[in-house]
Amino acid sequence: MGLSDSIYNVLKALVDIYNRQNMPVKSKEIAETLKVHEGYIRNIMSVLKSMGLVMSKAGPHGGYVPTSKAYDVVSKQTLSVPIYHNNSVVAYALDISLLGLLTETPLASLRVLGDLSQYVGKELRVGPLPSGIVVVGKLIRADIESLLEVSSLVSIPHVAVGDIMTKKPLTAKPDDPLEKYIDILSKRRYRGIPVVDDQGRPIGLLMASRAVETLAKCRADVKVADIMTTNPPTINVDEDIHEAIRAMISNNIGRLLVIDDEGKLVGIVTRTDILTRIASLEMLASP
Repeated sequence: MGLSDSIYNVLKALVDIYNRQNMPVKSKEIAETLKVHEGYIRNIMSVLKSMGLVMSKAGPHGGYVPTSKAYDVVSKQTLSVPIYHNNSVVAYALDISLLGLLTETPLASLRVLGDLSQYVGKELRVGPLPSGIVVVGKLIRADIESLLEVSSLVSIPHVAVGDIMTKKPLTAKPDDPLEKYIDILSKRRYRGIPVVDDQGRPIGLLMASRAVETLAKCRADVKVADIMTTNPPTINVDEDIHEAIRAMISNNIGRLLVIDDEGKLVGIVTRTDILTRIASLEMLASP
């Protein structure tokens, strides 16, 4: 997909800002970054939306969000793939070549942004790459061209979050009494229940851990709003599971609330949902 420099610069700015703050980006933020008029950004966003590279989210916390297709386009210009050790990003791969995949000891050659010297002999995970491949292996050399002894390759399919999510989840209202959900949290072993407003938009999470703490303090007449966590992590129903994995890893969370284009809750996607779809993928299995 060929993009003009002006359109590509707007898309790249959106991706960079979104990666830093992990929430929808306002057109004003992009305009300030590029030092251009906000109306110009809105016009470019209309073009990017028509190309399937950007989605817009409504509401007070709304804005623009890059799609997985946008990451593919940007990566073709500048590959910047995270390298993980124990689920923490330790560097970025600017280039990667797989060597001798049919030999007894396949290798991955990495051009790295960052210092991997302290991870020699340790297992690292690279990706997902734009192709959906995740490379796992032991680092045997840390240099300008680092080498990874590949132990496994995992291909993550391009699947929409909506295809694997749990639909129509149980929800709570902020003014509901907490006691209404104690038995549900206990008997169904839910870790959390989404809290929605009157329009069905998620505004919080009622976490089982906080409910237990409240009970232990013998607090009476507590409402859901009193103990819920606010600004719950969300993802659009049409997003690729690559984006769900990225959000879970970068924020160290195990679930995302799934919303539609109007910001209304339509489901929940968890690590378990992803692992069920990708049986061989164990990288997200830690609690």
